Amino acid sequence: MAVPEPRIAIVGGAGAISTEALVWMLTKDGNRVVGAYPSFQALHVASRARGTRGLKLHAAIVDADDPAAGPAAVVQLRRAHPELKIILLCEVIAPTVVRCAIDERAEGVVLKSDTSEEAILALRHVLEGRAVMPVGWQAASLKLETPLAALSPREREVLDLAASGMSNKEIAERLTISVNTVKFHLRTIYSRLGVRNRVQAMRSMDQEQEEMQEDHIDSSKMSDGNSAASSE
Repeated sequence: MAVPEPRIAIVGGAGAISTEALVWMLTKDGNRVVGAYPSFQALHVASRARGTRGLKLHAAIVDADDPAAGPAAVVQLRRAHPELKIILLCEVIAPTVVRCAIDERAEGVVLKSDTSEEAILALRHVLEGRAVMPVGWQAASLKLETPLAALSPREREVLDLAASGMSNKEIAERLTISVNTVKFHLRTIYSRLGVRNRVQAMRSMDQEQEEMQEDHIDSSKMSDGNSAASSE
């Protein structure tokens, strides 16, 4: 069932020309943009200022590429407003975006390269209760099933530092954590990767990088082929 005048909040990208264009586009389509906030905290303050009434939002569009918002804002929005419909706006379907959308049950993901018509249609579908994901979403989701993709951001950070040759003590100093915590992370990493030591973990990383390079080469070939076909 369509909402007469959907109340939308934009989180992240505040002050950017693209955000101003998004506000104009949404308003023109009959939506009421209650505000463009630089972070969840700013939106939360605005909501509390309204007292018990709040902002009465129907949906929130979160800039997944903005460090001030991103996946963290989605987590906070979902905790504060469980029924709110959330759309992620991003440049590419990065693993962090996929993981965030899945874990926090985001209703939609829209690419910044999409046309205004596609973005508006996506919002309408989400407000109607439908999930909207971009082309390539399924393939990106499947990649999360690899052991390395299952690592948390902190675990991946520890693994990257270990791969650079740092000792446990050096990793602990870099991340401002204890050596025991580093050891705990490494044990968890080894368990998830199905390996027993750093050498085997490094091999897993090397294999992933090789596969990514092959995917990039294949994508480039397809792009070149499409360009050649278009010029004929």
